[in-house]
Amino acid sequence: MTFHMKVVARSKAEQNRAAVDPWTVVHFAAGLAAGLVEAPLRAALPLAVLYEVIEQELERRDVGKEFFETSRPESMVNAAVDVAIFAAGHWLGRMWNTTR
Repeated sequence: MTFHMKVVARSKAEQNRAAVDPWTVVHFAAGLAAGLVEAPLRAALPLAVLYEVIEQELERRDVGKEFFETSRPESMVNAAVDVAIFAAGHWLGRMWNTTR
């Protein structure tokens, strides 16, 4: 069995199948916002993970497929990248707050 995963989604059909898709930007922005308002990472990161777990469950149901406009749940790689990108955004927001 071979495993092929795209790094970047180039079309709606590749959403959730690639490591990075347009929603990755949303996760970064959410992390950036959390960092800018100085939300503690130890609280914000578990919430980001919880969101991914809920999203995984919803995307396996018709209501979630319709809400997220997707035909399949996101890959675990995509979910992991989303959480990592959230954390990077959070870090950048916190770093911004230390500049003068």
